[in-house]
Amino acid sequence: MNQLMLQSSAEYAALPPITRISSSLRSLAHMKSVIVLFCLLLGFVTCGYAETYKDIGPLDTLGDLKARFPKATFIKQNPAWAQKTDVMYQISGEGMSGKIIVKLYDGRPLYQEMLEKNPEIDNSEFYRKLVNETDDEAISVEWVRWIPDYIIPASRFISKYGKPDKSGFADEDLQPYRLWEKKGLTAYLTDDEKNVVRVDFQFTRNEHRAAYLRKYKFVPPWLKNDQPTKKGNK
Repeated sequence: MNQLMLQSSAEYAALPPITRISSSLRSLAHMKSVIVLFCLLLGFVTCGYAETYKDIGPLDTLGDLKARFPKATFIKQNPAWAQKTDVMYQISGEGMSGKIIVKLYDGRPLYQEMLEKNPEIDNSEFYRKLVNETDDEAISVEWVRWIPDYIIPASRFISKYGKPDKSGFADEDLQPYRLWEKKGLTAYLTDDEKNVVRVDFQFTRNEHRAAYLRKYKFVPPWLKNDQPTKKGNK
């Protein structure tokens, strides 16, 4: 390789000055184009991600949460609206600012139904594997709710995230909220709308798709359409 480099250097030195300058300018222009493209891609990737709490992401499992908060207290919740795929935990502990409520998804009942209806369904072996996983392996994060134990002025969120995309009142209890849609972040406010009492972190549909591709190498049928992910005030 050294011999080739020396040979290339010798050939370059033998070129006329104007040719060497032209070649250098072309190389510099190419490098500049590559740098600009890299920056654009980096900006695209950065803008495509929502805010998260403690880097909790889609498809993080119950086991991942226990590993991330090894000394926290996990209390299983039983909300009245929960369906067979819904799992919810309250997580709190020393060093955490307040507590978090994590809504998780247990797909095993649906995978079992799919296999019973069509044993030869696409990715059937994969679904059989999922059906037999433990709770720590199978149950994955859908959204995170942070309930701080101190008052946070709503103006602080606006300073950090800019003007909210939407303001309104929750359907269930008419609690005022501010929504930053691209950030996947909803801040629920006090009645005077001056302070934040809880914050919901919701992953984007594209983030769910990317997580499935990264972890399982495919996108499940329910994420292939372009309908927005449902978000209830629960």
